[in-house]
Amino acid sequence: MQKNGSLYSVGTLLLLLAAITLYRLFILTHVDIDLYADEAYYWGWAQHFDFGYYSKPPMVAWLIMVGTALFGDTFVGIKVMSLVVYIFTTLNIYYLAKELFGDEKIAFFSAVAFVTLPAVWLSSLIISTDVPFLFFWSLGMLFFVKAIKSDRWSHWLVVAIAGGGGLLSKYTMIVFVVSAFAYLAFSPTYRRHLKNPKLYVTMLLAALIYLPNLYWNYTHEFVSFKHTEDNAHLEGPLFHPLHMLEFLGAQFGVFGPILFGWLLSLLVRPATLRKDERLFMLWWFIVPFFALILTISLLSRAHANWSAPMYVASTLLVVAWLVMQGRRRWLAAAIGLNVLLGVGLYHYHDIARGLGIELTRKTDPYKRVLGWHELGARVSKILARHPGAKLLSDDRKTMAELIYYVTPHPFDAVKWNPRHTLLDHYELTTDMARHVGEDFIFVTHRGKIPDVASRFESAKHLETIAIPLYKDYTMVYHVYYLKHFKGYQ
Repeated sequence: MQKNGSLYSVGTLLLLLAAITLYRLFILTHVDIDLYADEAYYWGWAQHFDFGYYSKPPMVAWLIMVGTALFGDTFVGIKVMSLVVYIFTTLNIYYLAKELFGDEKIAFFSAVAFVTLPAVWLSSLIISTDVPFLFFWSLGMLFFVKAIKSDRWSHWLVVAIAGGGGLLSKYTMIVFVVSAFAYLAFSPTYRRHLKNPKLYVTMLLAALIYLPNLYWNYTHEFVSFKHTEDNAHLEGPLFHPLHMLEFLGAQFGVFGPILFGWLLSLLVRPATLRKDERLFMLWWFIVPFFALILTISLLSRAHANWSAPMYVASTLLVVAWLVMQGRRRWLAAAIGLNVLLGVGLYHYHDIARGLGIELTRKTDPYKRVLGWHELGARVSKILARHPGAKLLSDDRKTMAELIYYVTPHPFDAVKWNPRHTLLDHYELTTDMARHVGEDFIFVTHRGKIPDVASRFESAKHLETIAIPLYKDYTMVYHVYYLKHFKGYQ
């Protein structure tokens, strides 16, 4: 295809990305919310460089290290690398579409459609494993296409780096290998690469890049792998069609109603797509992952963001199809609607106030990121009145938020774990057995703690902290002063 002019050039895209990124940075610096519990949890990991952490590979913690090195341990510092990485992920998609279709218009609108997906609007303001994962997945796809065309070692090397980096971001990067091999097996044009030694050297190099995390897991009872397995919840009744329908319904929200509708209509037409080698390749980089997550949602449950790797090829597939079929009004409507959804999400509280709507716990999507700074301030004062006492909690999310919002940060906080389970980072890295004879400030939802009090010489209820968030919900915590731990037995 012929190029469609400078209007769709990478220069135009960079200007658009700069505008979107500055807008998102403005929202980050003005939004009146707190960290998600998982963000505070990952920030805690980032205090110490390592090749692995309890439930995830290390890349998300490494990104936080970079952000906080630049901007300090601030709300923006923790999250800012998400904005930066999404710029490069979007550029990967632009160049991937251009490599596949040779058309700047398809490349430009693929990039624009991706960066304005509802999932990306939300994810841009959150530091999570999906942020680096999508970057490495898109980078891997871009150079996989280059490699099978050129067979240059330099292109295969970048695929190896992307594969290793993806595994250091999220273990489901392994599905990339499944998609690549399935596509090659069914592609008359590129099937010859199944006998190409460079393909297997690439896989070996990717494994070597990932190896440090594997060794970390080996020395830590393979906790990350066990956590990933536990996330699937494949136990009990293994048939939940409503869960699968909920997951599918959520995809209309995270990918956009119009784009996801078109995606479903294309995925069920592999014979049609097979007539175009480029579309057929994209289909193979969607279906294996989609089938896996759909199966998990049917057998147990699946979160909407688990389908994130699909977004790369899915965006390209739908955009390319709509452009090639001359359905540009559909494309414009899809992107326009997603922009409205994203802006609406960012200004949700402002819109509600402007309309005179009082939000409740059921109607506010930000309910999980409110009240933590106030709780931290209250607990900070209590700890200051009891020098020498360590923070104690019996809940991972509460502990993560308090370690961040209590000042000075109580990095010596301990998790209450009488059953000696290994269900989170704090149970992996703290042990009350090392603190016999010490005093604690225990912050818990529990109004009565006879089982805890019996393990101390004395237990005193200090305060009930009540933080009203909505008319139908008040955050309530009880704080106890526990003196002289005697041991769990």
